[in-house]
Amino acid sequence: MSKIVEAVLNIRHRKYVDDASEAEKHMRERSITEDEHYKIPKLLYHCKVETKDMFGCQMILFNNVEDSQSIIIYLHGGIYVNEIRLPHILFCDKLAKKVNSTVFAPIYPLAPNHTYEETYDIVEKLYEYVLTMKKPVSIIGDSAGGGLAVAFSEYLGENNMVQPESMVLLSPWLDVSMSGDYDKVEFDPMLGVDGLRKMGETWAGNLNSMDYKVSPMFGNVSKLPKTTLFVGTHEIFYPDVLKFYDKLMSKNVDAELIVGEKMNHVYPLYPLVPESKKAFNHIVEELLHND
Repeated sequence: MSKIVEAVLNIRHRKYVDDASEAEKHMRERSITEDEHYKIPKLLYHCKVETKDMFGCQMILFNNVEDSQSIIIYLHGGIYVNEIRLPHILFCDKLAKKVNSTVFAPIYPLAPNHTYEETYDIVEKLYEYVLTMKKPVSIIGDSAGGGLAVAFSEYLGENNMVQPESMVLLSPWLDVSMSGDYDKVEFDPMLGVDGLRKMGETWAGNLNSMDYKVSPMFGNVSKLPKTTLFVGTHEIFYPDVLKFYDKLMSKNVDAELIVGEKMNHVYPLYPLVPESKKAFNHIVEELLHND
């Protein structure tokens, strides 16, 4: 099944993640539809799913009921350019039901029409709001959303603000400048270097692309909450995630690293992959332990 996923991803994404000019072309095309209203897919969900306008942003809410036991902020991936997708929706729905949590998934502003600054403002307001609900709060992010989750948590630390109970990071994009050594990565059917670097620079706007607010690899991790990281060996981010985990360990952060051998980028989001089921169950256990 992993080979099938690899083949599909390789066809869909190869050009604009490998080539800076193709990345610019993709961003120009995305800019036309980027600010359109997101429509929830018509599916049979495990819980109540709805959208609301909150903090100047469209928000998807899963299981927004009074008796939910906890709160999850889910920050979706997509290279800070692509919109939330069906695997994200299905993951949030299933997770909200499994742990009886209310999940807030912001449809945050994306490049090239927007930069990180607008999204930081939205996420901070959302975070302050969910803290008033007096329930355990966790932040989950995949890929670019994982990088955003870490960067925001570092931002909380820099401003002496309360941290969430935990973070779960699925193949987080930790360095949008793509300054690492990726030559030893065996294979990645989904991501490349030059295209990602271009989209990362666009997301950073006037900010240096190695600033922690967009590249948390270079931030202060000493105040981060309990952190669980997932990464596959068949992805370009593998070396950066290993390096970041070592950094967490050096600062005595309560962290766990789960490496999926020969697994692809954000593999926990693909339910047909057996390793994804194991990863999902691990995430459930972590979140239930926080309650």
